[in-house]
Amino acid sequence: KITQSEREHDKSLEEKERAWKLEEKKRLTGYYELYNVQEGGTIEPQPSLFVLVTFLVEKIRGLVEEICPCCKERVLPVDPAELNAMYGGSSHNDDNGNKSVANHHPKHTKKKKKPMRTYCGCWYHKCCLNTLLTEPPFGLSCPNKDCGQRVFHPDWPSDIKQLEREWAAKQARKREIEDAMMFL
Repeated sequence: KITQSEREHDKSLEEKERAWKLEEKKRLTGYYELYNVQEGGTIEPQPSLFVLVTFLVEKIRGLVEEICPCCKERVLPVDPAELNAMYGGSSHNDDNGNKSVANHHPKHTKKKKKPMRTYCGCWYHKCCLNTLLTEPPFGLSCPNKDCGQRVFHPDWPSDIKQLEREWAAKQARKREIEDAMMFL
């Protein structure tokens, strides 16, 4: 059974989600007005690379010093070989120019540290973002002190109820496995 405090908590989460959706709608309205969206819903193309260059200078240049808001570690590794391993490279050249397999970290561990940018503009490690979005409490705002917006990413569902159902199913599977292990 759901207690009264759980109902109130669910109601407050739903109210927050409605407020975030309204805020997002207002933000998009300003975007459409700013970029002169035409009647058919298309944006007038710009014959300049200024928008791309501005994005690269403002957002990507600072990525080297970005800190993950969850674990407080740098998003990008200091060693370029580790960065290469994150994106699929399994070998690198040593000091003598010979190819050697980078086996000091398992490949899957490196991919967990892959940097990911959310809609609020903050950078996270993939494993930190997964934990933040798929474990309770759901619908949290960004832990970055300068941000405070709700965290969204297209690789994870944005519906809080769906996240709750998936987490509950995962916990049920875990309990079933533990019960089966007790019988053995």
